[in-house]
Amino acid sequence: MVGGRYGKVKGFNFYLQKNERLKPFERRKLLSESEIMISKLIDEEVNRMGSIENIDSNITLLDSSHSDLELMEIWNNLYQNYGYRFDRFKEKWERDSIGKIKDFGNKKDETKSITPLKIDWLEERKKKIKLYDFG
Repeated sequence: MVGGRYGKVKGFNFYLQKNERLKPFERRKLLSESEIMISKLIDEEVNRMGSIENIDSNITLLDSSHSDLELMEIWNNLYQNYGYRFDRFKEKWERDSIGKIKDFGNKKDETKSITPLKIDWLEERKKKIKLYDFG
């Protein structure tokens, strides 16, 4: 198995090593870049919800005192729930969560096919995203 055996930091595509640690530059990048994205998400949620007390308590900045495994778990939860709201990861999140819609007219298209249930789910997510855009 290549990478992933010990865990993957979604979006960033960093993998924990055997010692359950990230490479030092990956840890620094995760902490610094996630701070910018999560801060923006918190600001958007506060503007939408009215106050910091009203937003999802799981939306918190990553704490450098946590282990790499804890950072990965916290980030992956944020990515799973809010990845579509991070500009950098929006397309990647959609591919990971939904897959690509197959062109059934093209026999050479090898992308994942989408079931009608996934299409319904995608439409619901797009409606939610539009609600966030209008704030």
